[in-house]
Amino acid sequence: MTTEPGDRAWVLHHYPYGDTNLIVELFTRTQGRLGVLAKGARRARSALARIEAGRPLWVRWLGRGELPVLAQAEELGSFLPLNPLQNLSLFYVNELLLRLTQRGDPFPDLFQVYEETIGVLRSEPGEGWYLRRFERRLLENLGWAPDLARCAECGRSPDAASSEHWLYQAARGVFCPAHAPNAAVTIEAAALAWLRGAMQTRNTPVWNSSLRRCLEQELRVHLGGRPLESRRLLTAYLRRTQPAMTIQKREEHSE
Repeated sequence: MTTEPGDRAWVLHHYPYGDTNLIVELFTRTQGRLGVLAKGARRARSALARIEAGRPLWVRWLGRGELPVLAQAEELGSFLPLNPLQNLSLFYVNELLLRLTQRGDPFPDLFQVYEETIGVLRSEPGEGWYLRRFERRLLENLGWAPDLARCAECGRSPDAASSEHWLYQAARGVFCPAHAPNAAVTIEAAALAWLRGAMQTRNTPVWNSSLRRCLEQELRVHLGGRPLESRRLLTAYLRRTQPAMTIQKREEHSE
């Protein structure tokens, strides 16, 4: 059985397989999504017992079939426990990868964005801009991101310095006010400029709602109508922990 040389990876999800094993879904730098069988990982003294989401790993596996065997998983750096809101944000980005990517499709650029997202998630919990960046970069890597540079109808470009509001429609792109389609989401011209740029810094807070709604609409098309469990859990968490009047505001920052 061939032993692969190893790769940097993050755990997206795992579930029991038999009495002592786990099937682990990894997101790796060179292989993309990779499913592996972690033999004995459910035993308390197993070297693989601490496999969980949010831990950066160096992994090696045996075989090249549908489910190779995990041979080694070394933790890279220390692990800081996440609070509930951070855990839900991590669950959200992991669920997007599980739902929208296929095993064996490498996305090295997206892997870097994922690692940056985890870093900001730890340092700026409760801020939603890094999730918007991850959503957009995910759509770009999958070839599903519509053109935001010009009106899909007339070709006019939005002026980032203006106070003009444009319209966003999933799978079609953006439209100037003169060509507003039905079932479109309103978004600020300056927010569009941020969304098609590097997105390395937080956006202006007043854009949070429109950015979230635009990207949510786009992702919904590719999720096939099946809602995300992470969004449901986030809403339930906020209802338990925050006054009703602040739920919408927190969702806009945290989803």
